[in-house]
Amino acid sequence: MKQVLLVEDDPLIGQTLSLSLPYRGFSVFLADSVARAREAIETHPFDLVILDLQLPDGSGFDLCRILRAGDPLLPILIITARTDEASAVRSLSLGADDHIRKPFGLDELSARMDRLLARRSSREQYLSFRDLVIDLGENRAVLGGQELSLGRKEFGILSLLVQKGGEVVTREEILSLFPDSLETFDRTVDSHLSHLRKKIRAVAGDRLRIHPVYGVGYRLETVPGP
Repeated sequence: MKQVLLVEDDPLIGQTLSLSLPYRGFSVFLADSVARAREAIETHPFDLVILDLQLPDGSGFDLCRILRAGDPLLPILIITARTDEASAVRSLSLGADDHIRKPFGLDELSARMDRLLARRSSREQYLSFRDLVIDLGENRAVLGGQELSLGRKEFGILSLLVQKGGEVVTREEILSLFPDSLETFDRTVDSHLSHLRKKIRAVAGDRLRIHPVYGVGYRLETVPGP
């Protein structure tokens, strides 16, 4: 089941959706305040958030901004009794993906939730670091508009480096990509890294490189031009 955080202080709406959405394939965690919602997002991973704008201890607008800052891809669906256009525009400008006005039908709500989740799945197919784009669905890496010709292990290493976004990837993390390999780390990984570096350098020159962090691992980094 997809995990949904429902932030709603109306007990009737909260209870109705908590009982109905599981039949549509959603597991619901109900938070009736900003405080409870913030506690929930710190301890549970959610696939989608349904957020009311009027809450007893704070603004749904502020919570929307916090949620979006914490996860740029998290689908956020606003539910509100407000009918003014300004509220809808403000919620979208703060990072909400969609909004629906009360009262609403369960079929419409479910359809909007499914659409947002499908959009997130599509977004997650791609990773990027500067002008390097990784297409996980097609196993393609495009750097500066030019496709890199990579082997399976080279593609796996590069995807992991891009996922970390410039943070260090440990040797153990890289080696775990290839559990079927009986070779030592030096022979398995260093060889692939050497080939990968050459292929990146052939396209990007020195502006993008895989930098070794002594005794720890490797990271992607950009080098400023002259």
